[in-house]
Amino acid sequence: MKKTVYTLLLLAAAFQVQAQGLFEQYERFLTEPRTYVCYRPEGKLKIDGKLDESSWQKAAPTDPFVDISGEGFPTPKYQTTARMLWDDDYLYVGAVLEEEDIKARLTQRDTIIYYDNDFEVFIDPDGDGHQYFEIETNARGVIFDLMLDRPYRSGGSFMVQWDCPGLKTAIHHAGTLNKSKDTDKYWSVEMAIPRGALTMNFDNPLKAGNTWRINFSRVQWLKEKGPEENWVWSPTGKIDMHMPDRWGYLHLVDKTVGTSQDDEMVYPHNRAAYKLLWAMFYAQQDQYARQHSYLRDTKQFAGLTDTELNSLPAGARVDMEATQNTYLMWIELPAEGVRYVINHEGRFRTEKI
Repeated sequence: MKKTVYTLLLLAAAFQVQAQGLFEQYERFLTEPRTYVCYRPEGKLKIDGKLDESSWQKAAPTDPFVDISGEGFPTPKYQTTARMLWDDDYLYVGAVLEEEDIKARLTQRDTIIYYDNDFEVFIDPDGDGHQYFEIETNARGVIFDLMLDRPYRSGGSFMVQWDCPGLKTAIHHAGTLNKSKDTDKYWSVEMAIPRGALTMNFDNPLKAGNTWRINFSRVQWLKEKGPEENWVWSPTGKIDMHMPDRWGYLHLVDKTVGTSQDDEMVYPHNRAAYKLLWAMFYAQQDQYARQHSYLRDTKQFAGLTDTELNSLPAGARVDMEATQNTYLMWIELPAEGVRYVINHEGRFRTEKI
């Protein structure tokens, strides 16, 4: 009898999920990522961690970091914001991390820095969700930098042997490091990340008009033995930073900081089509976890309702090809002359029709 009741409960739960549209099922993973319009500095920046130059003061701060899981989770105890600038050679990142007791014990490069309180940068210049970069630092300025071939959710692995060539970093303490008897104010991070370190196939990603995917994370140990807090700029929806589709958008504008304030964000793709493709991706992930096989046809997506389809531009077509262990899904937008494609490893690309 107990087994029968349990089976009926499972069936009821499964039916409830199927009755929901994809947007409702995966709402936490489909919120709008945050955006940042990035300008050039007035002159050469001195990388000293202080962020006191006029260019940094004129650069807009990001919205304060939030819990990585997003809406409904506690507001971080300490405020964190970041700013960005760019020139022909570097992407500049400056961050201010409020902190009452600045601490850092790790001293060796390429150790797991988030065992200390840290600041982390994640960069995917071409926005395909693969071949992206991560740079972490603690309050000593010790670096952990790596490249990832694809996210861990898709079987990805990291290349810790990649050291960001030409990286410049500096840390400033408004307080004292590793002295807990006094009260500190904040520590700040300044990075100059060279474009050459992020360049693939001789392409230059650091060009006016380009839009990158980028995110920032702060790992904070409020208790000595944890659990750690994960505070981020653009929330991913769960405790996993390796979701490049959930990172913020960084748009590069060819103007000096402070000379313009009305430049709009330029997205590299149709947001409605992008949102639906990723909703289908998450549905396929759940399907494979349950059945060890992917859905083979768009008609098998129980949550692909009129709500999802009507969100697309007129004339759009959704289609796919799949085997048990692989798939390609795409949305064609004839009016725009493009096709958006995603595969089972979460690699996203745009094709001309």
